[in-house]
Amino acid sequence: MYFLIIPLGFVLALRGGRSVPLQRPVEGLTRVWREAADLFLTTSLILTLGVVVLAWEPCRGVAGEYTILGLGVVAYALARYQKKSDVFFLVSMLIAFMIHSRPVDLLSGLSLAWAVSVGIAIFQTCFLGLRYRLLFSNVPAAVKGWPMFCLLAGFLSVVLWSVGRLIF
Repeated sequence: MYFLIIPLGFVLALRGGRSVPLQRPVEGLTRVWREAADLFLTTSLILTLGVVVLAWEPCRGVAGEYTILGLGVVAYALARYQKKSDVFFLVSMLIAFMIHSRPVDLLSGLSLAWAVSVGIAIFQTCFLGLRYRLLFSNVPAAVKGWPMFCLLAGFLSVVLWSVGRLIF
């Protein structure tokens, strides 16, 4: 599941919500980890509802056939209830679907959801630290834009990919 951490963490870091204030890094870190906790709780609720619906005999055939639609509707409803962005809805649905598509029990699925959520939070924390360090360093203004962020995200992805191979 480590292949989900890097792209989804990058998408959430860039488009997941309001921009994090770089002048107060502690506030940004608490927001990142709170969003990771929200992502874990939303994904685990989606997975639990999916297991409950599939365990109920009259709905098993329909729920098995329309899994992505059911997970998407539940993820959309939860994201709208929490007033989250569309990126949060898509990320939580994608994580829930990828975990649900693997033949694992509920406890293993929840542990995978926890691992992906913590991995995304670690990625976003590293990305926030790099952005903070880049803002207050002596790097020329022309290099501080998107090319530098993409380069830093590429380096982070290589590091997290190698760590992810050890873990998963």
